[in-house]
Amino acid sequence: MKTVAAYIRVSDERQDEFSPDSQIKLIKEYCTRNDMELPDEFVFYDDGISAKSVKKRVQFNEMIALAKQKEKPFSAILVWKFSRFARNQEESIVYKAMLRKNGVDVISISEPIQDNPFGGLIERIIEWMDEYYLIRLSDEVRRGMTERAARGLPNAAPPFGYNMKDGRYVINEEEAEIVRLIFDMFLKGQGMRNISSHLRQLGVKNHYGNYIDNRGVEYILYNPCYAGYVRWNPHGRSASARNFGNTEDILKKSHDPIVSEETFNRVQDILAQRKKAHQKFAREDFQTSKYALKGLVKCDNCGSTLVYSPASKGLQCHKYSSGACEVSHHINIGILNKMVVDELKRAVRELSFNLSAVTTADSSIAPEINYDALINAEKLKLERARQAYQEGVDSLNEYKAQKQKIEKRIEKIKSEKQKNAILKTGIDVKAFAKTVSDVIEVLESDETSEELKNKALRSIVQKIVFFKPDKHIEIFFYI
Repeated sequence: MKTVAAYIRVSDERQDEFSPDSQIKLIKEYCTRNDMELPDEFVFYDDGISAKSVKKRVQFNEMIALAKQKEKPFSAILVWKFSRFARNQEESIVYKAMLRKNGVDVISISEPIQDNPFGGLIERIIEWMDEYYLIRLSDEVRRGMTERAARGLPNAAPPFGYNMKDGRYVINEEEAEIVRLIFDMFLKGQGMRNISSHLRQLGVKNHYGNYIDNRGVEYILYNPCYAGYVRWNPHGRSASARNFGNTEDILKKSHDPIVSEETFNRVQDILAQRKKAHQKFAREDFQTSKYALKGLVKCDNCGSTLVYSPASKGLQCHKYSSGACEVSHHINIGILNKMVVDELKRAVRELSFNLSAVTTADSSIAPEINYDALINAEKLKLERARQAYQEGVDSLNEYKAQKQKIEKRIEKIKSEKQKNAILKTGIDVKAFAKTVSDVIEVLESDETSEELKNKALRSIVQKIVFFKPDKHIEIFFYI
């Protein structure tokens, strides 16, 4: 008996006859008639997912991964219609060819195809018609949404401050107070970073359960929804999401405002002035800045990368800048460069290297210590500390202090584990120290570009953790 898999997909435009129960019932009947076995574990189901692309189809990708195995667990994939497999013809051809190469067929139980060149042509025609339908459907949906926007009806889920009732936005008074607070603080001169920090202290979260960072504050301040308008771009939602002031946007008076139009316009004037004043520090300047430590320095509080600000000539935690980290890690770039060189020299002098990656370990030179058990024990302590905080036994500050101590111990154990692995490999640590010395020479050269210095550092350094409170760093090396 031939073992097969089944793929069930129901998109948002579902109808009763396309229900998953109907699809699987028909597929099982097909299996009975054709002497096929369909185990429950080989029934894959994606709900409410478009077939335009496979990227978001989790079950589809899991099924493909199994079918690609050398010892494939099934020899065919059954679908109710080829459109359930894909409506993007290019992806359909690629995946079907890949599956056939591994001896797995894709069979539509309602669209029988002959196993000959003519049958292959019919299959391509069906796929083309499915893709054409999807394109037409997309155009029709966009046209309908543009018409809704022109009538002042919303096309998206309500933003923070509103709920949806009978197809329209209605004010959520509790959230609306927060929105008014944001506008008020901004008009009083507060920056987005300070506003987002204040919201975090108040415990305010958005509809997705996340704290509102400074990008979230910015989006609220720019959003005309709070002045009572719906905004829609006829070229699609993505065309207007953060493209504030797009001249192609449709703006239509729609619902009760949370802030007055006068307040909203005053905020827009201030935003425009600030944008013009800080134009020379636009985002592309941050991305193209070249410095020796670029991408290597991490925040000890949240693990995010420290990024360079031309305005302050220093590094700051990326998540702190966006309001998602509570601890400022700003440090002058010159001071940090010196700290890194000094730490590299100390490591060479003492032949002491925190290791993040090593080669193989197969000898028994070093003592046998169960480092994984030690790490797990510390992680258990970390979990107990978290529970103590949640149950009100410890304060937030006590929890943070305990967490920091435990995480430092974990890093120390991991470092010892790596050192032990080095001993087992028989790597010449003195030779590695010579390599580090060569990198130091590059870093101290005035004739070497910052880009080359960065490459030299990356050849030996995996990351540099900056501990702000006591202003020290830890360097983790590659071997």
